[in-house]
Formats: sequence, C-alpha cells, structure tokens
Amino acid sequence: MRVDVSKFGQSLLSRPAGREAALALQANVLRDLKGGEDIELDFSKVLVLTPSWGDEFIGLLREKYGERVKILPSDNPSVQLTLKTIGEKVPV
Repeated sequence: MRVDVSKFGQSLLSRPAGREAALALQANVLRDLKGGEDIELDFSKVLVLTPSWGDEFIGLLREKYGERVKILPSDNPSVQLTLKTIGEKVPV
C-alpha cells in the first residue's frame, strides 16, 4: 500500500504531529492493509521533514509493522538528511 505522506502536510515538523499522523494512518488507512502487504511511504511532495517528526512517525509504524515499512526514494535533501539522521536507510 502506497502512502502519500504529504497528506499530513508539506512541512512535517514536530514530534507530537508525527505521532498524531502515525496513529491516524493506522486507524484510518492501514486497517485495510492485507496480510503481508508492504507499506510504501512516499515523501515526494513533502517540502520539509524534521528528524523529530520522521522519528516519531516512522518509529511508530516500524513498532507495529517492522520491515514491511518501506521508504520510497526522494530527491529532497531535507527528507534524505532526516532519514540519515534517524538511522533509516536512504533509498536511491
């Protein structure tokens, strides 16, 4: 399942907002996730991603779905640097 992360905003800044977004995604979208289906996070339309938002959002999803959470490539330096900062592999 592909998730357009920009639906939570183009500037993703705070840890509380990242938590709220992850919980909303789980409650409203991921409830329809089929067994074994990957969750592809698409940050292509995001302008700014901070480490606090990214860590909270991706971290909560990883706690529940583990390696099924995939991050799609992005050419945005803000997204790339944040992923690197929070210890995520930067997809190419």
